[in-house]
Amino acid sequence: MYTVRKRYVGRMSCYLCVSVVICGSLGCESQNNARIVEQSVNNYYDGNFPAAIDELKPLAEKTNEDFVVNNLRLASAEMAPYRLDDAEASFLRAIEVINSTGVNNGGRTLGAVLVDEKIKVWKGEPFERAMASYYLGVIYYMRHDYQNARASFENALFKLRDYNPDRPNDSKDVDSDFAPAMLMLAKSYQRIGRDDLAKANFQAVTDHFPALEALANEQLNADSNLLLIVDFGVGPRKVANNDGAVVGFRPLPHEEGRIPPPLVYVDGATTNSLQFARPPVDLLALAQERRWESIDTLRAVKSAVGTGLLIGGAVAGVNGLNSTGSRQRTDLMVSGALIGAGLLLKATSQADIRQWEMLPRTSFIVPLHVPPGTHEVAVVFPGGVKQVWRGLVVPDKGEATYYFRMLRWDNGPFNWPPVGWMNSDLAP
Repeated sequence: MYTVRKRYVGRMSCYLCVSVVICGSLGCESQNNARIVEQSVNNYYDGNFPAAIDELKPLAEKTNEDFVVNNLRLASAEMAPYRLDDAEASFLRAIEVINSTGVNNGGRTLGAVLVDEKIKVWKGEPFERAMASYYLGVIYYMRHDYQNARASFENALFKLRDYNPDRPNDSKDVDSDFAPAMLMLAKSYQRIGRDDLAKANFQAVTDHFPALEALANEQLNADSNLLLIVDFGVGPRKVANNDGAVVGFRPLPHEEGRIPPPLVYVDGATTNSLQFARPPVDLLALAQERRWESIDTLRAVKSAVGTGLLIGGAVAGVNGLNSTGSRQRTDLMVSGALIGAGLLLKATSQADIRQWEMLPRTSFIVPLHVPPGTHEVAVVFPGGVKQVWRGLVVPDKGEATYYFRMLRWDNGPFNWPPVGWMNSDLAP
């Protein structure tokens, strides 16, 4: 009996050693330079964009597994203070690697060539990838580069994979219904004179989202000479359990309540924005949809199975220690196999919880028609969240677009153009 128990304990020690080696080699996909990233995110939400940029720029230059996520973080910090040239470059670096079939999966593109094939590069959840292309499109749209804007918004409407965890072979590709990109694609077609395609895309928005019918009105958007892109709230956070496996995204939409509409004031006077300003997307809700999650999030299932195998192995081991003869040997062999398989599953189910922390809960699209000239524009939400810009230029013809990142401690008033402004082609 002592010999059998000794062998059993020896097997268990071996399995535990294998598990430790696996976990150590994988590194559990933890964020490099986590302290710097955390500080930069805090600075971003405090409205201290220069500090966030200074902290993130060295990280974004490193061609490691965090290349994409660090460039997206940097792009967010650059876009908010209108460093659009820099933000465009950061988004392009990230998107080129995201779209490359070369990193971790086949051929390569010029932009991805610096990232080692052997590195498991973070490419984000589908909703994060869609937001990256959406923001790049917004930058082009702000500059009146409507052809590149159109291409970027189309890139945000990639096919989604509707995974079936129980029957992987039944998983299928489905069309995207990412409303912000659909709306901005329609507006881009409108600005390049393709009214037929604009009409079709506005109609697609209304068909998928009846609540956005007023916002997707063709005439409302054609008459607009002032477009506000207003990011509000904080996006979903990927969370893991004590085992290190993803258990989902938090918070849930109902935990944060409904998204309030923005009140828009021009020179102190209210506008009609409440009639059509509806949130075109709720990223908290989108993150709960299976097709907007990557296959990696299904590792939580593997972890649960691994836990079950460990429990089953432990039960079989106890039975084996309390039996004798061939029954004991069989029970201990079964126990060893179950525990070994469970440890392996749990070791390979460790979550990659890297994420793009600067994402908002929603991105409002607010088309307005106001008298041409320079104006003070204020966007106000309940709870004291507001932002004021003075001297925004509105053209007689065409449409000027401005980006508001709503943050509790970043109210303004700010003067246009912002300090360090280098993109003189924003307004016609």
